[in-house]
Amino acid sequence: MIAFHRFLTFWATLFLLSSCSLPSATEANLSYPTTPALEAPANIDWKKPGLAKELINLKEQVVLLSGGARPIPPEVWSEMKVRYPWTKNIDRHVLIDQTALLRSPNAPVNCEGENCLIFREFKGYSWVELAKPLAVDFIPSKTDILRPEPGHLVVKTIKKCQVLRYEKDLYQLSDNRGNAYAMHATESGPPNLNAQLPEGFTLQYLTLDTPLVITPFGESGDCYFNIVGDHLGQGYHQYRYASDRYPD
Repeated sequence: MIAFHRFLTFWATLFLLSSCSLPSATEANLSYPTTPALEAPANIDWKKPGLAKELINLKEQVVLLSGGARPIPPEVWSEMKVRYPWTKNIDRHVLIDQTALLRSPNAPVNCEGENCLIFREFKGYSWVELAKPLAVDFIPSKTDILRPEPGHLVVKTIKKCQVLRYEKDLYQLSDNRGNAYAMHATESGPPNLNAQLPEGFTLQYLTLDTPLVITPFGESGDCYFNIVGDHLGQGYHQYRYASDRYPD
């Protein structure tokens, strides 16, 4: 009976993720200006990211990041099992040099200090609300949301009040329209420039003359990011848009 329950839980989770339980940006009536929604504070508390340990609540559509008073140890994380509505995000090797979480997605815009972060306890460890998925789109056509086919990209629009900083270099995904995306993580270690991409897209390594700081987009107080995934498990933050609104 227990094995059967686990079987059902596994397939229910897989179905929710792979069948795209999120609407498209158009279906969600999502539209925002592609200008920075905020400036990085002068006293920003930069952190050097490590291995990202994230949980996703599929029912609430919220992403939690290990952190706070009692973060989960790596050895416990690697063995931890969860059930629906929870699922573990894929382990990723983070390429961002420095980052700062300004507030949780459901925290008030005018919050101050510790009131800007919403913490939860799960399985005896502390977690901070990091992001809220809002919509998903596909390039050039629909594919698996977790494992896109070669030649396809998944574009997830999320609410995340985080600032990213690349200091010396980055791996940039771009298209022939003027959109650009900075690789923030890989699934398997070093970045792979040989990803099979949709027509018009290129992936290249760039050195930076000055640090690149990426802030969320939208109206003042918004925190929109487009997160792109390729078939190799590499993830990217969009930091340059071809149009003055998304979606165009």
